[in-house]
Amino acid sequence: MNETTLKTKRIAVVGQGVIGLASALRLIERGFSVEIFSKEELAATTSMSAGAYWWPHKAYPQNRIVQWAKSTHEEYVRLRADSDSGVHFEKHFRFCIDPDDSAYVLELVEHWEKIDGARYGVPCGEAYLVVLPVIDVPIFVTRLRERVTQHANIHIAEIGNPSELFPDFDLVVNCTGVWAREFVNDPEVFPIRGQVVRVSRPEGLRESTRIYQNDDALTLVLPRSSDVILGGTSENGNWDRNPSEADTADIIRRCSELVPKISDCEVLGTTVGLRPGRREVRLELEMLAEHRPVIHNYGHGGGGYTVAWGCADEVAEIASDYFAALSD
Repeated sequence: MNETTLKTKRIAVVGQGVIGLASALRLIERGFSVEIFSKEELAATTSMSAGAYWWPHKAYPQNRIVQWAKSTHEEYVRLRADSDSGVHFEKHFRFCIDPDDSAYVLELVEHWEKIDGARYGVPCGEAYLVVLPVIDVPIFVTRLRERVTQHANIHIAEIGNPSELFPDFDLVVNCTGVWAREFVNDPEVFPIRGQVVRVSRPEGLRESTRIYQNDDALTLVLPRSSDVILGGTSENGNWDRNPSEADTADIIRRCSELVPKISDCEVLGTTVGLRPGRREVRLELEMLAEHRPVIHNYGHGGGGYTVAWGCADEVAEIASDYFAALSD
């Protein structure tokens, strides 16, 4: 199928978080005509509240996650060469109080080593020093959105279900995150409430630190270019998007104990995002009816920034294959 033919195929991407924007960009790069629809402004999306670094959190199944994560890591390696991309690689200390079921991604990184957590004041079963991509969300997502909007419009509109976009569009890509529970009536989707605190960055703090354990607390200190993200919470089934003062105090306490130099930092803000939990990511083509194809791309848990580009590549491949089959 030639590029002129592809440009006649109109695709609606629903959702403007990192999953939706990455998918839209890959489709645009394939030559498709793309329009984006979102129920909320960019600032209100879960992607914008994330303390983002490359490592899967509550994202399944492993065999698919590892492939998408590998492709996404490779994309961040490419972006690292651009000092304005919002992506940089930094040391990450990971202290595992409980066994980390996502440690399989260590095989994908450029450098990692086992360390003794007790030497760093965190006695634990396993500990790692890893060099990981850190995504400075305000910079990275703004740049990504700018790249997309050079070729596509973003509409703030409430779309009840994919059928509403036919026949105006030839294909719909569903990147609605936790809202897929309503958008496509998927009861398997549930919120994983994540609250983070943003504080000023102390001089000299570069490496990130994470304590991994199997509970609702997610202790994370993540320096960015001009601030530090402190995490956080990881509460399954909680739809509350309002920041909790009790959570804020607990987050600051835990993170200050882990990295004492942030204890006197100025609090700059608190945000809450609802990660899209699901038993496994749904990335597949569904035919609602003849000539009404929907590509679902949601349910990434806390791994959106870890798998976004691998998933976007697959979305573009599925779309290309679908239209190629029609032309045979």
